[in-house]
Amino acid sequence: MRQEILDDALKLKSLIGIRTNGEDWDELIIGFVTELNDLSLTINEIDRNGLLSGSAIILLDNIISLDYSDRYQKRLKFIHENCASLNPNKQIAVWKGGAELTDHFNSLIQSKKIATFYFDEENYVLGIILNFDLDYVLIKNIGREGDEDGTSCHLINKITGLKYDGMDEQKIKMLYENRSIFYNA
Repeated sequence: MRQEILDDALKLKSLIGIRTNGEDWDELIIGFVTELNDLSLTINEIDRNGLLSGSAIILLDNIISLDYSDRYQKRLKFIHENCASLNPNKQIAVWKGGAELTDHFNSLIQSKKIATFYFDEENYVLGIILNFDLDYVLIKNIGREGDEDGTSCHLINKITGLKYDGMDEQKIKMLYENRSIFYNA
């Protein structure tokens, strides 16, 4: 069974995830199988920005699981195929709070840009501003895979900063604008 999956990954040039050490999320190597023999495989690894990050040779006996054709990999392959349009030098981060952000809110509404709104280091919302008033901001939530995820309303004075046009926002925008292809495939 494992051999069939690896043969297909090589033949179809599809992304595959390989775990060798444990089931921890960080242990997953994602990439394209470029060589395969009876003892090992070579995989061209893809980073989370869709960029090739080098090759790894993996002994087949060390593989404990394979992931293939999942949502994340389909989207990562799309990002990889379109990563030339990503620009790491576009990011704008604004570390102001509350009412000091309203000029940026107006600009984000006009441009319909996806932004990350921070409440502290670990709490944030990704999305597009729909509207705001003196106290609240209304955001169309966009998930990391480019899917709409409802609407939320937040106190403006709880926002500590925002970021837009960063690599994450660019990737999410790319997925959001092309989300229909992932459901028609």
